[in-house]
Amino acid sequence: MGDAPPTFIVFLMLLCFVIFSVRKEHLIVPIIIAMCFLPGDISLKLGSLDFQAIRIMALAGLVRIYFSYGNTNLKLNSIDKLFIGYNVLGSITYVIASQNIFGAILNKSGGFIDSVILYIVFRYTIQSKESIKLIVKVFCICVILLLPFAIFEFYSATNLFSILGRSRISIRDEEIRAACTFSHSILFGSFAAALVPMLWADFMIEKKMFKMIALLGCIFFVYACSSSGPIIALAATVFFLVFFKWKNHSRMLAWGVLIAATLIHFVREKPIWQFLFVRISIKANSAGFHRYLLVDAAIKEFWHWWLLGYGDFGAQWHLKYWPWTHAPFTDMTNHYLLVGVRGGFFTMFLFIILCYKIIRIMGSFAIAHNDKNDQWLWWGFTVLMITHCISFLSVAYFGQITMLLYLTIAVSSFAYDESQRTNEIIEHISKIT
Repeated sequence: MGDAPPTFIVFLMLLCFVIFSVRKEHLIVPIIIAMCFLPGDISLKLGSLDFQAIRIMALAGLVRIYFSYGNTNLKLNSIDKLFIGYNVLGSITYVIASQNIFGAILNKSGGFIDSVILYIVFRYTIQSKESIKLIVKVFCICVILLLPFAIFEFYSATNLFSILGRSRISIRDEEIRAACTFSHSILFGSFAAALVPMLWADFMIEKKMFKMIALLGCIFFVYACSSSGPIIALAATVFFLVFFKWKNHSRMLAWGVLIAATLIHFVREKPIWQFLFVRISIKANSAGFHRYLLVDAAIKEFWHWWLLGYGDFGAQWHLKYWPWTHAPFTDMTNHYLLVGVRGGFFTMFLFIILCYKIIRIMGSFAIAHNDKNDQWLWWGFTVLMITHCISFLSVAYFGQITMLLYLTIAVSSFAYDESQRTNEIIEHISKIT
């Protein structure tokens, strides 16, 4: 984790100033700008405490919300409760399992701000469909602004965001892996892949040139990151966007995928995760075999981590199952397993239920609308969450991409509230008629 250069501090303070200056319905704008342009692992240090941009922006947003809304009571729906419950349970189990209890409490307190507080800021900011449209528009602009930086980095092996502290260039087998402001190229590519369905849906609603440029920019980001995971996630995204025409048959598709996966698992000599991570690999030099070993080790070591996880010890599976790599730690390149080894099986189970519920709610909301533009809007966010779930298999989220995940969850919570209000209106009309 790097120390913040002066330019980083100035940019961060400027965005915080914007948070307190803009109208409350535009509060989301500086946060999205920070998501795209401020490196997530660079921090301001205050004694032994680290304050990353995400943490400072979350706190600034919370203060602004308090003074803007006065009464900050938020009526929690099932999505909110699941998200907060999963975070609270994960924090408790992590602290209990840790050796350094005080350090674990500090770690999870910071994580609580990064996740729950930021999520609350998003929830208060997303008040209407106009808020959703604003989010998409700001992402379009940010992607277009990022595009020349990514092109320059990919073709010159020079990261212009060194001015903000992000100077490291990743090169694997003589292939440049662009990352822009992100900590790793695969995070950058996964971030871009996740934006594609949202931007494509927006383009289908209103066909404008700048929207197409933003969409093509995200596709280039996926290519420039030179990683298999984002490329596969993008391919899946395209499939689900094409499936829009048959979205009413989503349940049948889900059952078909489950049955196919089960058949592949039992017909082949190797398990399904070997097929997913080793056989389906775009780049010859990818870490697919490592991801296969991770899932294998997680299953073999299940009774060691299922209750509380490993806390601050971390999983030491590499020492037992692949010591030849001489790795200093087990690199958790799988977000589902990261949640599990940090918080135990029940925390991971809550997280999976949360993901399922989000996809189901937004998918149903898309199908329920009669207006095709509304169908595209909500189907785009449905596929966005599906893309997250696919990316979870190849990368553990941290830094700016977690902000996009929490934003997606907040949008789904808004969709849930809207669907409930619609159902209440229909029920009321049916009673009076």
